[in-house]
Amino acid sequence: MKELQLLLRQFLAREITLDDLRDGFRQLLEADPELAAVAAAWLDAGERDGLLSSAVCNALKSVIVSHMAATNHGPNPASSGIFGILDMDEDGAPPAEAEPSPRTANADEGEKGSATYVRDPDATTLGDNAEVMPEPLADGRVEIGALIGGRYELLSQLGSGGMGRVFKARDRLRAEAQDRNPNIALKVLSEEFKLHPDSMIALQREVRRAQQLAHPNVITVHEFFRDGPHLYMTMELLEGRALNELCNSEYANGIPYEEAWPIIDSVCRALQYGHEKGIVHSDIKPANVFLCDDGTVKVLDLGISRPMSPGNVPNSEETAFDPGKRLGSLTPAYAALEMWYQATPDPRDDIYALSCMTYVLLTGRHPFGGASARDAKDQGLVPERIESLSRGQWNALLNGLAFERELRTASVEKFRREFEPQAVMRRNRRYAVAATLAVVLVASLVGIRYYTQAVENRTIEDSAGGQVAAAERPDLTPEQVTRFDSMLQLAEMQFTEVTPDLTSEELAYLMSLGPNSVVSIAGSILDVDPGYEGALSARRRAFDLMIDKAEDLEEDGAYDAAYQLTQLAVEFMPLNSRVLNLQRDICNKAPDSCVGQ
Repeated sequence: MKELQLLLRQFLAREITLDDLRDGFRQLLEADPELAAVAAAWLDAGERDGLLSSAVCNALKSVIVSHMAATNHGPNPASSGIFGILDMDEDGAPPAEAEPSPRTANADEGEKGSATYVRDPDATTLGDNAEVMPEPLADGRVEIGALIGGRYELLSQLGSGGMGRVFKARDRLRAEAQDRNPNIALKVLSEEFKLHPDSMIALQREVRRAQQLAHPNVITVHEFFRDGPHLYMTMELLEGRALNELCNSEYANGIPYEEAWPIIDSVCRALQYGHEKGIVHSDIKPANVFLCDDGTVKVLDLGISRPMSPGNVPNSEETAFDPGKRLGSLTPAYAALEMWYQATPDPRDDIYALSCMTYVLLTGRHPFGGASARDAKDQGLVPERIESLSRGQWNALLNGLAFERELRTASVEKFRREFEPQAVMRRNRRYAVAATLAVVLVASLVGIRYYTQAVENRTIEDSAGGQVAAAERPDLTPEQVTRFDSMLQLAEMQFTEVTPDLTSEELAYLMSLGPNSVVSIAGSILDVDPGYEGALSARRRAFDLMIDKAEDLEEDGAYDAAYQLTQLAVEFMPLNSRVLNLQRDICNKAPDSCVGQ
């Protein structure tokens, strides 16, 4: 015991870490197996008297349990005193013989390999009325045919991952009650989790929280328990296929937007629900999305994700365990940049992963070729345009893929609204109405000057946003192409500065008025080559951003600022029905905003 006391003193003095403490204690047990029962009782008494924290005691108790399971040596963990409170004498030594923890009157030992659950009202490791450590499996192994907790019979393995293995299991209690579907999914957590004993308590709280997430697009979690040295979680059994399996087969080349949208929409709704409850998933990826045979989409593993900062969540439950920080677990291709630096969990972490998954679903490819956000940013990678998406949808996806959290879409609900098909339909209806009124609007809203300019620019296609028809394309030299592409990279930097909270003046400066604005850069290129595709695209993006902002301002009643943006936009894209229709609406609602313009 002196060696253990010395280790504890070193730990409390911050001379060694918790991992060092566990490793040192493990070595003491290997040298003296009889130390297990004595140390267990001593730890219980130290925790009871407030001399040791629960986290430290649970860490060392887990080492004892793992040691017993590995060596099959020493007393039964259920009766060793590990989970009971034993008194110490005046010298701080435990009693000569540990009294067994009380068992229930009708405890049934069950079959070989089953576990007996013991209720101890004084138990300290799992909270009130916790289930005391059951007897471990006979050989310490989890395999098909094993009976877990005297109740769950493992039928087949469904899959495996970083958290552990998932089995299809038959719930004998349900079967006895003649349940039509007695099968459930049972996940046995990996050794990595068992090396972090405080995770057991925190995960139990997270499972309890998951049980409150009653949402049709979130998998239902039943319970969390342990059998011997193993930790388990039971969940509803899903029939269907995981999205990553489909992405590697039928969806390998991507699927049309119309097919992808129901999946994206369901994931958005599940994430938004979790965010409202204070939970950031932190590992959204195709492997954690399941398509059921009945058409339902389920998000997996939401219950053991990262809690948001309590200060950001009303009525949130603070927990001392953060899986992202404690285990350092993430999926590189889908982890937001902030997760690499273990920043405070934020809903925008999930939006980055959701946007990556959306891109994969539509194209069959990762937006950055599988590179992590950290590497993609360092290399200046830009996702290739998805032509099947509207400009608004593409902008929504780009905003979700922003490397910096401050530039990313603020909420999943906003991403969903901007990406949903209804937004496209409304925009198309606006275009259809505006097309029939274009000439009238030009004459009535912007006067003869703009009407004349519009007639002179009939070669500019309204729907294409600046495509020059019948223009003579010059033969550019390689040096000119290189210079133009470098200029467009500067324009791209201006686009990265655009955030949802940008004022109209700041947006106008970046897009049109500043010395290195997107429009000025594109104009310099188009003066040489009127059909240069990159410049036309940049000018169109600038136009869309300005009109999107103007529409938002118009909806908020900021008519002066909205009209000023439309005036800037119409100068470089004069015959565009969208801007003309917007100007008409503004002038109808606030005529003073158009006076003198």
